[in-house]
Amino acid sequence: MTMKRTRFVQDAKLDPGRYYRNPFDIIRDRRLSNRERLEIVVAWELGTTERIAALEAPTGAEETLEQLRRLRAELELEAERDGADGPA
Repeated sequence: MTMKRTRFVQDAKLDPGRYYRNPFDIIRDRRLSNRERLEIVVAWELGTTERIAALEAPTGAEETLEQLRRLRAELELEAERDGADGPA
């Protein structure tokens, strides 16, 4: 992974909403590996959960959180399948 891409992934994990309008845009980003996508989704999910708990979440945060949870589940399932098909 290049230094520029590493920096982008780090920044995207800190503030995913700055780079993506909705969670499913992460899947469309061809610059990322599935592992990087999962890291960003998990970071976004955690941040959204924290804002909801602190009652600081914007309107629609619950819907975004549900999208993030579905997306995380899909990425985890895909990672399991890739791991099963990979070398032993």
